[in-house]
Amino acid sequence: MKSIVIFSCIFLCFLVNSILLAKSEFLDCAITIAVQRNKKLQAKQKEVELAQRQLVVTTRAFLPTLYVQHRHSFGRTQLDEYRAEDLWLRGIQPLYAGGQISASHRYSILALEYAKIDYTKLKEEIIAKVKQAYYEYLSSLLEVREIEKLASDIEFYYKMLLDEYSAKAISELELQEGKVFKEKVDNMLERSKRNKKLYEERLVKLVGVESIEDIPFPITTKIVDEPPKEIDFTFDQLKNLLIINNPDLKKSELNIQMGKQKQKVVTGKTKPKFYLEGSYGRSGEAYVKEPLVLTTVWSAMVRLVWLFGGSSLEVGYQKDRTIPREIVDVSQRIDTTIIDTKLGIFDDLRYFAEKKEAETTISHAQAEYEDTKNVLLLELEKFYNEYYTSLLDAKVAYSDLNLKKWRLDTIKKKRDIYETSTLDVMSNIYSVSEAVLTYTKSVVQNYIAVAEIEKLVLLPLR
Repeated sequence: MKSIVIFSCIFLCFLVNSILLAKSEFLDCAITIAVQRNKKLQAKQKEVELAQRQLVVTTRAFLPTLYVQHRHSFGRTQLDEYRAEDLWLRGIQPLYAGGQISASHRYSILALEYAKIDYTKLKEEIIAKVKQAYYEYLSSLLEVREIEKLASDIEFYYKMLLDEYSAKAISELELQEGKVFKEKVDNMLERSKRNKKLYEERLVKLVGVESIEDIPFPITTKIVDEPPKEIDFTFDQLKNLLIINNPDLKKSELNIQMGKQKQKVVTGKTKPKFYLEGSYGRSGEAYVKEPLVLTTVWSAMVRLVWLFGGSSLEVGYQKDRTIPREIVDVSQRIDTTIIDTKLGIFDDLRYFAEKKEAETTISHAQAEYEDTKNVLLLELEKFYNEYYTSLLDAKVAYSDLNLKKWRLDTIKKKRDIYETSTLDVMSNIYSVSEAVLTYTKSVVQNYIAVAEIEKLVLLPLR
């Protein structure tokens, strides 16, 4: 099973990357594995399958209900033993059900669509979480890589500072200042390593693998080595995409439509409903000493069912063609017409409660749609602002980092020719370390904000 998942992951990643070269193979593969192994998503898939079965059930209601019945009986009368046999094909077909069958069928279609959207929503949430963990882990890799270099440099210059102090070239105050710079950078490195371990564990758990090595692609920090690119959509375009694509809004819209179909089912009770029922077969009885001869018999009925004012009316017109009975339930009838009328006095007062419930459900769903839309638009604005400000911050932080690295290189060269102090070099190393943290923080905030926007609009933005 594991090899199948890995193979499908590799195949999908190859396909995706052949189209979008900028995509990360590692991330695509991690998302594929996470989606395939998530148990909640598997449960959602079963809910989709259940909704499909329910749709089959409501579709079946349009067709006649058929029964094949065979009855064989035997016994004894005062005269002799007897036997009887009946073979029937019975059928019931709604001619008009007040729109209830169509409404129930439409409700099942909407319920299936709802289940699919619910599946998509959870899938996108999983993808967003994996992306967030991936970008956090990626930024921590960059932090550790850069600060390890700076920690190595500051260790080298701290030893030089000790030598200078031993030679009484600097004061104890300057030595302590250098020690503080070294401890700060060491603390940064330790914190970055702990964060890297934490983010790695989080990514591993979200993907559902034993270790990061189980994802068969190398991870690279290339995408965070430079500032993020701008997305190709304006805020107004994203708002339109959210209203069209967002799964929560789609679910709210479906709730309104499903409520309306439920209302049609309820109000359909007050419309006259017509049913055609009939049977056709062969029947006969005889004493055991006589041959059993089966004769054709049939029955047909048109039935009217109507609810009004909480009371129900049922009228049936039935025509039967039977055979005379001489042994059991003696009867000479061969042709019978029956008109049956039944009136129930306030036997379905639930109709009024069901009608009110359906109206309330629709009103609640409509209010829920507006509330959901407003909340989602605020979330979109929040994440778009985070994306925009972090994009600016990342660009500035990147320039600032490069500038401080340049300055550090210059200070090192000046230190080599004794134009500046070792302490000045260590101070600049610490400044570069801070710039690294600022840059990685703005980069990861930007990518996470974009991932959240993608989850809202159901569209890849990068």
